[in-house]
Formats: sequence, structure tokens, C-alpha cells
Amino acid sequence: MDKGIEYILEVARCGGITKAADNLFITPSALSKFVQAREEQLQVKLFHRIGKRFVLTQAGEYYVQKSREIEQIQRELETQMSRFSSMSRGVIRLGVQASFTEVMFRFILPELKTAFPGINILMHEHPIGELIQMVKDRQLDVLLAVIDKRERGFCYQTIFQCDLVMAAVKNHPVVQKAVDKPGFPYPWIDMSYCCNEPNVMLMPGSPYRTYADNLYAYYQLKPNIAYQLGSSRSGLACVAYTRALMITLDHMIFNNLFDTEIVPLSVGEKPLSKELVIAHLEDTMLAEEIQVFHEICRKHIR
Repeated sequence: MDKGIEYILEVARCGGITKAADNLFITPSALSKFVQAREEQLQVKLFHRIGKRFVLTQAGEYYVQKSREIEQIQRELETQMSRFSSMSRGVIRLGVQASFTEVMFRFILPELKTAFPGINILMHEHPIGELIQMVKDRQLDVLLAVIDKRERGFCYQTIFQCDLVMAAVKNHPVVQKAVDKPGFPYPWIDMSYCCNEPNVMLMPGSPYRTYADNLYAYYQLKPNIAYQLGSSRSGLACVAYTRALMITLDHMIFNNLFDTEIVPLSVGEKPLSKELVIAHLEDTMLAEEIQVFHEICRKHIR
């Protein structure tokens, strides 16, 4: 999109220069000079300056209305060109969170290929933040992942609500100490029984590491961190082979190669859920293919 349109629209959305400049990754002074230059070019004021607030004039409201129409037309044009490009290449580009690659390769991709035999399917495995950005940049058509929040401009179809749990092998001593507790989907374990056992943690800064750190901190406990790994999939392998414990999501256990060896235990004062979703841009041209992908995921993801 033309930077001139983007800049004016962002100032109008934010009602001021400072926040708009932050969102546009430019300095407030540069953005202010741009707005002034655009007004001089048009020979009309687009904004009333009221203190630090920028309020649209009548001319500004018309400019923004037409700019939004241009923005929509450009988005539709890019989407249609992307669609034609994908059709000409015969490609669907999928993004998948690493924890679900086993079920993708074993069940979902073969069935999707059967449904669309003339189309090549490209699968990218990345952390959720990277997948979302790739969809925004139109490098992916659709993603399958667990999300914390919903992004503007995306469509979401829920596969499951996933619960945060403690993963342990079936014969681990903490499993015997777990008890039934109203409101929790699995036997509930007191975190004090878990902190001295070897724990698997993801690397600092990852969402599940943050969940685990916060959970132990809530009970004023310091876990015995025996392993730090880069993915939940590796972490569950560590749980299976070393009898360590790990905070993760229940559906990551169910769709892992070690699903028969590992059980979920409920933790915390109340259940904490996250959404496992299919997500894509609202203006996608692959609605039919994505709907089939959603149905296949619902069928095979447990």
C-alpha cells in the first residue's frame, strides 16, 4: 500500500502522532512532517490539531474514506494475485506448530493430498509468532497452532480447547499422588510434589516456559530444572525417556508419538485453556481448501 495512504490512515486510527509513529516504526517528527507535507500538497487541512490530538477535518474524513476504499481494493488485488499465483503453481502453503507435525505427516497430509490430488502441499514448521507473521506477509495460506490471542484481519476455526497440564509417564510416583478435584478434567496434582522432581522446561522467553515459571512462582516454589529444550515435542520425548515432568498442553500429549506412555495431570487453582485453531487471513481465496483442511484436522487431531 502507498505509504502516504498508510501514514494518514494510521494517524486517523490513533488520533495522534506519537502512537501512530510507534505503530509505523518511524519517529514522531518524521510522521508529523509527512502529514504537513501531504496537506501542503493537497492544499487542504486533513486534521485539526487539538493539543496532541489529531481530529479529522471534513476534508480529512473524505480523504480517509476514499483511502480505505483504495486500501481494500489493493488488498483484494494482492489476494487475487496470490490466489492466481498459487493456482498456477498448484500449491497450498501450510504452517504448523512443531508439536503437531506427527499427526500432520501420519494422517492429515495424506488425506489432504487425496482431497486435492492436483495441488502440491508445502508445510512449514515454525513457532507460533513466526507463523502468524508469515500469514500476514502472505507467505503462508493457513496455519495450525495454539494461540493466546486473536489477531485483527484473521479468521479462526477452533479445533479444540487445550488445557495446561503436567505431563508425566504413567508409572511416575506423582501420578499416584494425584486426586480427583471438581472442575478439573484430569487428576489434580499439588505442585509441591512436582518441584523437586526433574523438570523439563522450554527455553526462557517461550510461552510455555512463562506458564511454567508463573505457575511455580504462584505457589512460591522453585522447580528442579534438569533439562531445557527448544520445543514441546522434544520435551515430551524427554518426559518419556527420562521420567522428568513437564508443563504443556493436553492435546500436545495426545498427538505425540508417546501418547500411550504419558498422562496429563491437572494443575493450578483453576483450569487454564488455550485454543488450537486453524487461522488464515479474512480475504483468503482458498476458502474451499481451508475448509477441507479444517474438517480433516477435526477428524484426526485428538
